Amino acid sequence: MDKATGKAEIEKNKQSHNKKFLAKDTLTLGDYMMSIERVDDNLNSIRDSTNLKFEVVRVERMIDEISDDIALIRQNVRGRNSMINIRNLYLYQSFASNLDKENDQIQARLAGMYKKVYHAKLQLKTILADTVFRKLYADSSLSLRTTLDRKLIRLERKWARTDSLTKSSIDSLNSLKVKAADNALLLSTILNIIDSRLDRTEPKLFGQEVNCLWQKEVNDIPSQKTQSLLSSEQKAIGYYFNQTSKERIFVLVLGILLFIWLFLKRKLLWNIRKQKDSYYFLQIQYLNSSPVISLLVLLLCLMPFFDAYAPTSYIAIEYSLLLLVSSVIFFKLKDRTFLFNWVALVILFIVSILTYLLIMPTLVARIWLLALQVGTIVFIIRFRRNLSKQMPYYKWIKGSAGLAIILSGLAIICNLFGRFSLSGIFGMASIFAVTQAAVLSVFIDTVIEFVLLQVQSSRMKKGVNKPFDGSMVITKLKKPLLVVALLLWIIMLSSNLNIYYNISNGIEDLLTATRTIGSISYKLINLLLFFVIIWFAHILQQLVGFLVGETGIETEDSLSESKAKHSRLLITKLLLLIGGYLLAIAASGLPLDKLTIIIGALGVGIGMGLQNMVNNFVSGIILIFDGSLKVGDEIEVNGQAGKVKEIGLRAITLNTSDGADVIIPNGPILSQNIVNWTYSNDQKRVFIWFSLSGKELDANVINEVINDTIKNIPNVISQKKPVILYNRIAQGTCTLTVRFWSTISNTDTVKSEAMLQLSNAFAAKNIGFE
Repeated sequence: MDKATGKAEIEKNKQSHNKKFLAKDTLTLGDYMMSIERVDDNLNSIRDSTNLKFEVVRVERMIDEISDDIALIRQNVRGRNSMINIRNLYLYQSFASNLDKENDQIQARLAGMYKKVYHAKLQLKTILADTVFRKLYADSSLSLRTTLDRKLIRLERKWARTDSLTKSSIDSLNSLKVKAADNALLLSTILNIIDSRLDRTEPKLFGQEVNCLWQKEVNDIPSQKTQSLLSSEQKAIGYYFNQTSKERIFVLVLGILLFIWLFLKRKLLWNIRKQKDSYYFLQIQYLNSSPVISLLVLLLCLMPFFDAYAPTSYIAIEYSLLLLVSSVIFFKLKDRTFLFNWVALVILFIVSILTYLLIMPTLVARIWLLALQVGTIVFIIRFRRNLSKQMPYYKWIKGSAGLAIILSGLAIICNLFGRFSLSGIFGMASIFAVTQAAVLSVFIDTVIEFVLLQVQSSRMKKGVNKPFDGSMVITKLKKPLLVVALLLWIIMLSSNLNIYYNISNGIEDLLTATRTIGSISYKLINLLLFFVIIWFAHILQQLVGFLVGETGIETEDSLSESKAKHSRLLITKLLLLIGGYLLAIAASGLPLDKLTIIIGALGVGIGMGLQNMVNNFVSGIILIFDGSLKVGDEIEVNGQAGKVKEIGLRAITLNTSDGADVIIPNGPILSQNIVNWTYSNDQKRVFIWFSLSGKELDANVINEVINDTIKNIPNVISQKKPVILYNRIAQGTCTLTVRFWSTISNTDTVKSEAMLQLSNAFAAKNIGFE
């Protein structure tokens, strides 16, 4: 009873307080105005949350695009052909999978938008719960009601518009969610159909499609099947071209930029063609004879990175164009035997691909295809036998030709035993294997020639027209380019064998699977990216100097302008390395808490045995930014004297006067005295000693001869007058020391020339010179 009585008293007190709080004499006009403003602000906030007009339109457009793509895929997949085209099935499977992922993202986005709008709808219902506002709105007899009536009417209208907008947004989102769900269902159905067809197609591909060649043909295939096949290929090309327009734009922009670069270098290319003897060291062949054609070959060779899933007919057109363009380059070569075999292979490829795409597996068509395959294997053997060992990339092209012979043999066997589709796949892949290896050799050399041309152009801008050794550029470029070319060759070969999809999916599953060691989880793809980025950063920092014309030639390094550029180049290389390592760490996906463990372990290792390495690394960074040493400086350090050839993060390379390269770690250099002859200027004092003899030795005559002779010697600093010292004077003889200044790199030459010219000058005065 006591508890019940206590609760009743508390409730009574609350009501009493509310009445006092809401009493007419305690609420002023300002209180009502603030309440109205609060409701108005809340309505504005809800309206902003529910106003999804542009976002809904954008999402609706994306859903409609997916729906259109689904319709095209369904139309193309619906066709049934007697010939098996796994490539197109993989094409549609790849695009359908991408559309499914995109549709999932749209559904997640719609769910977030719906949650936001629905929360705003609930908030709209509770917005009028403000006690003061409810009293003002409910009590029509309130004296202030007439004063605020206009504001209340506007507020009612805003509430109605906001409520209408909220309902409209929810209806629009529900409609879009239904469309996205329909797309998800259709995509799931399409992927199931494609998977089912692939499951049926792959065994059928290796099974017997038609009778063996020596057996009687049961049924002829009507011509309508050929028309159906052509229609299917046309649809596949149209859909593929529409879906990969972004890649085309990228290649187009790259081609335009390279063409502009070639146009800007047209004068240099013209000089190279006209003055071959003067530019022999560049060894430019393809850009010299066919610059535009070489650029087209380069761009077409890059297409496998974008066209791995392209339809067979599309690949055939693109590759036929590449072979024809490459034939223009090979036509200018002197090896006519190679050219004859090459043209034969190009013709056989074009005829074979037309046969495979347009002709159904009738007896006549199979005999014709067999004749083409026999001709292919004959000319590949001729091509392989006639390869010159001096030909660039001889081993790779020869190995590719050997593989092509094996594939051609398999094509003939499959044709004989009724595996018509498999025969066509092996036949096309055989020609692809050998011809693409030859074309990719042009690709590698063309990229190298682009770089060499840029090096020469940069050197000419600096006023340096001397030849340089391009072997360093070629050596550093060839290995990574060979890796890229080999990757392109493997992609194209596996794509033509219709195994690229399975291989790429297998590699993707292998690399993206999460693995655990103890408490650390990782993926192989992250580790691979880590090492690839570091490798690329090291290659880039090594090659960036060539793009600005730096070749490490001693006579060029001695120029003060060249030294300043070397310092900026070293800083650029350091930044590239640091950026590469940071990007590699970010790509590795290592969590920072786990990274601290690794850093701690490295700290222990540094304390135990890596302190010298870290010392050299830090000293290298200090040397680069300090500027006390520059490439091209003449220094003496650690008992060694020579010219600084390279400053690295671990050591510097010193080129001595004997031609030896001395590698000195950075740590000892920073911890001891260094004699830098070219720190502030490139001048060095030269001493020469000699004796004069004669009947009458006049000091004025001797001084005049020495001054006039020294100042006319090349590379002598004429602004500084020679110092003449008489060491010993006797009857008819005297011994002198002459000090004068010359450039540091020519002291020995100047000293020799001074002795020679002084001897002649004193001989003309009948004075003996020793």
